[in-house]
Amino acid sequence: MRTALAVSSIAATLIGGVLAAGPPTQAAPPAPPASAAELAPALTAETFADPPPQVRPKYRWWMPMAFTDDEQLAAELADIKAIGAGGAEVQTTTATGPRAFDPGFLAEYGWGSPLWARKVQTMAERADELDLALDFTISPRWPAIVPTVTDVNDPRAAQQLVFAHAFLDGGTRYDGALPDDFEPRPPAGADRTLVAALLARCADPACDTQDTGPRLLDRGSVLDLTGSVGDDGTLRVDVPGDAGDTYVLIAFVQTADGMARNNFTTTKPNYVLDHLSEQGVQATAEFYDSSILTPAVREALEGVGRVDLFEDSLELGDNQKWTWDFAGEWERRRGYSPISVLPALAGAGSSGLTEAAFFDFADGSGERIRTDYRQTWNDLYIDARLDPLRQWANERSMALRSQPYGGPIDTSEAATHVDVPEGESLVFYDNIEAYRLVSVGAHLNGTPVVSSECCAARESVWASTAGGWRDPGNLRSVYRGYAGGVTQVIWHGYPYLTKGEGTDQQAVWPGMSYGGNTSFAEAWGAKGGPNWAGYRAINDHLGRLQLVLRQGRPSFDVALYLQDFGLRSPATRLTGPDALLESDSALARHGYTYEYLSPAHLRLPSARVADGRLFPDAGGHRAIVVANQTTMAVDTARRLLDLAGDGLPVVVVGDLPASTPGFHDAAAQDAELGRVLAELIEQPAVHRVADLDAVPDLLAGLGVTPAAAPAADSADVLSVRRSDPDVDYYYLFNQRSWATQQQVTLSGDGQPYELDTWTGEITPLTDYRRTADGVVVDVALEAADARVIALTTRDDDTFRPPAGSGTDPVAARNDGLGPVVLDDWTLQVESWSRGESGLPGDTGRAQLPATALTAGEHGALPPWSAVTPANGYDVDLGDVSGAGTYTSTFTLDDSWDGVRTAQLDLGAVVDTATVTLNDTELPPLDPQDLRHIEVGHLLRPGENTMTVRVASTLLNAVRAAPGTGAAGRARMDYGLFGPVRLTPVDAPQPTLTVEALERELPLAAGGVNRSRVRIANHSPRPVVVSVDVTTDDGVDAAPERRRLQVPGGAAATTTVTLHGANETGSSGLVVDVAASNGARGQAHVVLRHSGNLALNTTGSPYPRVWASSYQYQRPPSFLTDGQTSTFWASNGQTPGEAPTAERPQVVAVDLGLPTAVGSVGTSGRGNWAPRTYDVQTSLDGEQWTTVASVVDAPRSSDLNVTIFPATRARHVRLHITQGWYPSQPGLNTQLAEFSVHAESGGPR
Repeated sequence: MRTALAVSSIAATLIGGVLAAGPPTQAAPPAPPASAAELAPALTAETFADPPPQVRPKYRWWMPMAFTDDEQLAAELADIKAIGAGGAEVQTTTATGPRAFDPGFLAEYGWGSPLWARKVQTMAERADELDLALDFTISPRWPAIVPTVTDVNDPRAAQQLVFAHAFLDGGTRYDGALPDDFEPRPPAGADRTLVAALLARCADPACDTQDTGPRLLDRGSVLDLTGSVGDDGTLRVDVPGDAGDTYVLIAFVQTADGMARNNFTTTKPNYVLDHLSEQGVQATAEFYDSSILTPAVREALEGVGRVDLFEDSLELGDNQKWTWDFAGEWERRRGYSPISVLPALAGAGSSGLTEAAFFDFADGSGERIRTDYRQTWNDLYIDARLDPLRQWANERSMALRSQPYGGPIDTSEAATHVDVPEGESLVFYDNIEAYRLVSVGAHLNGTPVVSSECCAARESVWASTAGGWRDPGNLRSVYRGYAGGVTQVIWHGYPYLTKGEGTDQQAVWPGMSYGGNTSFAEAWGAKGGPNWAGYRAINDHLGRLQLVLRQGRPSFDVALYLQDFGLRSPATRLTGPDALLESDSALARHGYTYEYLSPAHLRLPSARVADGRLFPDAGGHRAIVVANQTTMAVDTARRLLDLAGDGLPVVVVGDLPASTPGFHDAAAQDAELGRVLAELIEQPAVHRVADLDAVPDLLAGLGVTPAAAPAADSADVLSVRRSDPDVDYYYLFNQRSWATQQQVTLSGDGQPYELDTWTGEITPLTDYRRTADGVVVDVALEAADARVIALTTRDDDTFRPPAGSGTDPVAARNDGLGPVVLDDWTLQVESWSRGESGLPGDTGRAQLPATALTAGEHGALPPWSAVTPANGYDVDLGDVSGAGTYTSTFTLDDSWDGVRTAQLDLGAVVDTATVTLNDTELPPLDPQDLRHIEVGHLLRPGENTMTVRVASTLLNAVRAAPGTGAAGRARMDYGLFGPVRLTPVDAPQPTLTVEALERELPLAAGGVNRSRVRIANHSPRPVVVSVDVTTDDGVDAAPERRRLQVPGGAAATTTVTLHGANETGSSGLVVDVAASNGARGQAHVVLRHSGNLALNTTGSPYPRVWASSYQYQRPPSFLTDGQTSTFWASNGQTPGEAPTAERPQVVAVDLGLPTAVGSVGTSGRGNWAPRTYDVQTSLDGEQWTTVASVVDAPRSSDLNVTIFPATRARHVRLHITQGWYPSQPGLNTQLAEFSVHAESGGPR
């Protein structure tokens, strides 16, 4: 029998089972959580104009437990309501001050105290009055804790598996206590329950001297000695073999994990709960039912109606998680006992990977065993935590919202076991594909809400911006989440006024933030920045978008088969056979919509084919793609065979899987897999291609056409399609850092409508055409911007067809009407700063003297930081935060008479802005598109007055104030930067608009680049235009075509080729366009100079960096961003995945055009840096020439320059065959910067 070294009295009481949580005392029968219909109200003219609260964004609301004032809580909820939000998520932090950690203070104010329950009631009652949703984090901190689990040996606390070992000579006798040098060490006072005592022979007799793992064992030699261990923990055994053999005795012990979260409750320590057993759920349920969900609280929450219980991502640490019946569940689920194969887990960490493994099996079976560990971990997390937690929450009228990742979890499967799956911008690094793994759960459940914790940027508190072409800001993160399936934003976040007492920086002005004044964004609220008021329009806008994104059901062209055990954990493989697509993959370039399906999804009863679609009531996929899978379970292969038999196209990319993932009966399972797959590929519906690039053409040939097909091969615009019975809604997002315009064919019937999510207006489009494939529309989007188009045959109060209208006459020639640049402004700033009391929320406001500003070169206006006496101004705005009012009075000549539409271009603005023209305030502005602001109806010949009110962030004031700890942060540039222009569009005279698609471009010394300029002809007749360019010193420019024809009512794009000689600073390119009918226009481009041909800090199309593999949080773009603090990392999280001569890694830069190159530079990453590589060049990206070879490259972050004879090339790459690895074999290689230089010798 297995011997328990020690079992606590608590364990003896509870280990045998889980008690059901009792019903709340005197509670009324619970109402169900909000239904899908409630969370997805119908889109009508009324709901689109004023989105209902359930579709509006929420705020994460931090507070110092119950150390709050009821009136302040009510005021903050009212503030959240007034800013256009739909709810708040309550999350606690510790308090600050001399009493904050005293037991008496925590007994009164701690989480879970009677006062906390009353605060919950107070917040719920006020939220009900304001029609706000109110959510609660599952415990005061994450991972989950409760005040009642304070004994390290409480069986409800998290458990771990640790091991100790002793090497023994063969042919000897061992007589003594089991090894106890456990790794990691059990917590002090923790009981140790013996799981296994094993003896195994080393494949290499010298394994006892091996410094790094894994040490290989002969699996056939393993002896299970667990039953021979005495009650006193001793063992007597004769070691087999002879003196030439080395054996190892390994003791595996279950013990408490020991992780705790303290100073939140009246007790300590508060141990993290077991996330792999129902006992952990039970601990939460019992405490809530007994201490928080009082009858009064229950009644208040019933009034709110929309309440989520939220669990953040799992941050359980790196030790190997276990639970009381892990071995039994493993045997039940995987078909064999894990006891004799536990050496494959020794030191493999929380996710069962071999990075730090101490032992493994020489026959290669270890990876299968570790996969079984991960699968069992995943199954227990779902079955023993998510399912019972969801049931308990639903019985108490709460929905379970969860970030189901952080351990070895199949996130896409786990997401189907919660009411609201959630992702996050921070650890997803805004990766659209990661959001797709989360959103599929809601799609298959038929629930309309997919949530995102946004936008927690590091070291950005008091400084985050809404958006703009220079800094896409928060909106870029939001839009990328929407592109991945998100339908609810939860802003991170809204801190309570103050964190407590004393002089801590969060108890003085400006007030509480999350983690202090150098930590994560953001500290929204009335005490926050001047830009806070601008978020009313932003939240209205996002509410409309979220309303659209919850209509009908999601509609996908393709499903991608994927199994992964570890989004945001060390087990994430996102590489090779488990790769997520890149968001500019071949499928994206052709306009296909897709989502990921795991093996578990294919086992669902709803995984059926009807009318040629998989999951016809959910995603409606018209094909499934199985790409480069090396393993597959037999039951999955059979399901694919069934689906193919039902007529669903199955596309196999690359080789067929060669093996099953698990260990049990592997040979027979592999043979059966081969048989099933052989039958699969004979099915008429199954097709094979060599790589993913071939998939779109194959799908098109099968009649599976894309939902939103671009006219040209381009992944600039990504789409999300939601289908109602009579409406198709398309969310279109430009994922690039430059503007794009293209024709897109949208699948569907009827009239296209523009749904303006900034104004709430629904307008029929008139410029479109119908084809056999759908409706062709022009899609023009600025960088990181989004828009919504609906196709419908409806004719009602929401979708009104266009009324017939005549065409206004346009003269044959232009007699002088053209763009006007506004150069002269008066600026007056209302300064926001620390008030006299210095208390949280006491922000003083003062009107500073007005000052005159005149635009400089290329129409640029100075930032506030440059408006100082030292620069000749009579006011000092250097460290000022606040709201600045820019006023310009200008005169338009008579040629502007009759202008019907005109566009205002503000250039760049930081942060939010409103515009008033001739005493009329304009509708809310789109921060991503400030160059197409319609103002024609307000302009008039003669004198006009425009005011632009710009609201800054609070950072500059915070960094300048005493006691904030932010003095070391960099000053921000605020203001209206311009250039500010007015361009007539629709007028009695013919007009042109001329725009640079890239408003900034890098242009290095000795380098080349290209500026794309779009010329739109607003006359009904074709014109011939001439193109002239002007540049500053050190730049040569040549238009691709100096004369070209532009059709009437259409646009053409031309290119200007640039050659640079400047190594520093910036300059300008001016493109003047004159039409044969007298119309004219002008575009401006800012050129950023350096000595590095590869540097791209503007996000321009070129230079373009590429890598053969990368980890999504360490993309190749980090190689050319000019910052050694960021870095690229190749794929690989297990030994042996690092580059070798047989499996090299490549990083390459496409310079856009051939140019002379003479050296490259690299900035290493210490022991992770490339060690051996070739420098290669190419003119076409196909044929490569080695120009230098590097051996033992420096590892430091200092720039290492490799010189070679000057050569002409467009492409330059590093062909890496070895790295400086901390241990052999290596995991991956990393590089901070990769630079290319025209001069031999590198930068000067």
